[in-house]
Amino acid sequence: MRWRRPSEWLDRLLNIGKEFAGSGPFHRRRLSNISIRLSVSGVRGKSTAVRWLHDVFHDRGYETYAKVTGVVPASVYNDFEYEIERGVAVRLYENERELKRFESPDVAIFENQGIREYTTRLVNQQFVRPQVVFLTNVREDHLDTMGGSRQAVARSLARSIPGGTHVVSGEQNPQIRDYLERELDRRDATITHVTVPARHETVPGAEIVYGIDLVLQAVDEPPLSPTERESLLDQMDVSWTHLPAGRIFNAAAANDVQSTELIRRHLLSDADEVIQPVVYLRSDRRGRTASFLRYLTKLAEQGAIEQARVVGEDADLFALNTSFPVVVHDETRESPTELLDSALADCWPVMVAGNTVSEFMTELAADIEQRRTE
Repeated sequence: MRWRRPSEWLDRLLNIGKEFAGSGPFHRRRLSNISIRLSVSGVRGKSTAVRWLHDVFHDRGYETYAKVTGVVPASVYNDFEYEIERGVAVRLYENERELKRFESPDVAIFENQGIREYTTRLVNQQFVRPQVVFLTNVREDHLDTMGGSRQAVARSLARSIPGGTHVVSGEQNPQIRDYLERELDRRDATITHVTVPARHETVPGAEIVYGIDLVLQAVDEPPLSPTERESLLDQMDVSWTHLPAGRIFNAAAANDVQSTELIRRHLLSDADEVIQPVVYLRSDRRGRTASFLRYLTKLAEQGAIEQARVVGEDADLFALNTSFPVVVHDETRESPTELLDSALADCWPVMVAGNTVSEFMTELAADIEQRRTE
């Protein structure tokens, strides 16, 4: 038998306990009274997709509930937002508890909060039972919990889909698309792929905008109007922040290398322009660190970067394994302001990447904003 992490066993035991106590059947009955049930899964853009889908259905007159489990977890009911109270440990059963707070909606949209194959599957099978899963994309992130490669992440996401469910996939990579089709066919699930027009291929998150149309189609709803679609695409557009000392863009929230590269390409009017990455590296995200090492090495080989700056617990280890110049910053000795001054002084446009979850990165973002408004 495959060894399972203690948290997986705990989730299984808690699930059995809830069923025994009788709350499971009540939740299933509540779900069965909801006409349209959607789950949003994938790597990037889930919270954005959930909020947009909520707005679309609410604007069309549906009683609409949406659960967002991103950086700021919240329940949204008919355009009113309610904070989700959490203890030290985050449990999947908050999905049941939150839905119970509101009158039975016509539409329920859940952001899948699972970060492992088992927990992602459990959310779909037990807590949402979706007719449609919107799989926003498959990127190189959560490698430590979903698998060691992009294909492994795709496999984990595909295996979380309940049989008979329809999947709308925003993934644009042809090989990953083929892999998803094969995996979902084994699960008796169907899939449609999002097509992003050439004029919007470099817009980060364009697959989410066009995916909303396919989700609407899957539940027999009319697509977005051209005006609505263009408005959402405008919200996904990115541009340099101009500071007195130079240009910068904070792409740290992207986390994965595929999203970071989309942003880099979209920012550059001249494909040959050199940028300087500033990457924050977390020791508990070694898979992500390895992805950024491969990514920046490729950029250096292409001449797209001449130097990178790194900060965080894994910075020294990262620098030891690079074939291009790297400046290591010590967050215990240097302030975000000092790092930012050093990076801008090199005269290359600066792109911040890697991670946002640290006090250092929060202060860096605040410093960028303060300089922007000066």
